[in-house]
Amino acid sequence: MKGFGMFALIVGVCWLIFALSMDVSVPTGASGRVNNLGLMADRQIHTIVGGMIALAGLIMVLLGGKSSPTAAHAEKDTRPCPLCAENIKTAAVKCKHCGADVEPAVAPRLKNGWVASTTCRDAEEQQRTIEAITSTGLPVVSMIGLAVGAGPFETKDEARQALATMRDGPRLFSEIVYRDSVSGKYSLITD
Repeated sequence: MKGFGMFALIVGVCWLIFALSMDVSVPTGASGRVNNLGLMADRQIHTIVGGMIALAGLIMVLLGGKSSPTAAHAEKDTRPCPLCAENIKTAAVKCKHCGADVEPAVAPRLKNGWVASTTCRDAEEQQRTIEAITSTGLPVVSMIGLAVGAGPFETKDEARQALATMRDGPRLFSEIVYRDSVSGKYSLITD
């Protein structure tokens, strides 16, 4: 709908430009030009039609974008029931359509994302750091060398919250880095 709205907006603006550039005068003998009432009425009609098409297109463009994120979020938050194949919520334990008990879906762990990383001096300190991160309830991920981190998280704000939790709880000082799986700098996360 958004694409059609953009098309209607462009057509309406072009129509308005055409209408406003119409010549409504006619030549007379030796005295010059005189406005013609019929041509003035035609220009008025074309201006109204072009304006209405442009307005309709603008409304479609503005309202067309609001439903897309909601639909995408609804698709991401549902899954098919294993028995009746109807869409149910991802966290559902009972199908609302057939009444069957279903296993709750486990969210897959991110393979890359933002991490609150802590550098360790040796393997003993690394083990203590892993235990400290685990005690806070945050997920542990290995980093380059002896470093370990909490994460990965989808957003940088989530990593900042993990950093604050690690600083306030077990007194671990960290930095926020982006851990990817394609650069070869980090080992792959396997579940």
